[in-house]
Amino acid sequence: MTISNSEINLIKLFKNGDEKAFEKLFERHHKKLYGFLFKLLNSRQDTEEIVQDTFIKVWERREEFMEGYSFDAYLFKIAKNAFLNLNRKRVNRKIIESDLYFEKEKTSCDTEEYILFQETRDIINSIIEGLPPKRKEIFILRRIDGLSRKEIAEKLDISVITVDSQLLKANKYLKDELKKYSLLLVILSLS
Repeated sequence: MTISNSEINLIKLFKNGDEKAFEKLFERHHKKLYGFLFKLLNSRQDTEEIVQDTFIKVWERREEFMEGYSFDAYLFKIAKNAFLNLNRKRVNRKIIESDLYFEKEKTSCDTEEYILFQETRDIINSIIEGLPPKRKEIFILRRIDGLSRKEIAEKLDISVITVDSQLLKANKYLKDELKKYSLLLVILSLS
């Protein structure tokens, strides 16, 4: 498969951290990736989540990308791994849920877990508050109100690609901030 000159130039810019080049690569490749994953998952929500996670990982690993290598192949390899991880998580979640069900039968509501849940919720809410206003609005419409990407685009009079781009940036921000909180909790528990 021959890689076009415009694709090669975009990849070079992307590797150097050019967000516009990354957005163009996203625009070129996300529909194909979405279609492929939707056939496997038959779930819009799961497909959108894996597409977002895949592009976040591609951005985070941009310096590792080897020029001359097919961007599609790289993208689909990461997506395949994300798909496999999702399936592993589902299996593990079912095992954990069955264990929790039995544990719940044995004990009453655990105050520590409730406090931890409340604190985690507060941390996530404060992170969401740190998003730029438009990105926050798009994130809330998608993740909290459950609107589809198309519904958000229509409601805000923007393109679906803009919605996807903003969700991608919001998810990356949230993951980065949650990592900081995790590190902070580890440091505090060691002191």
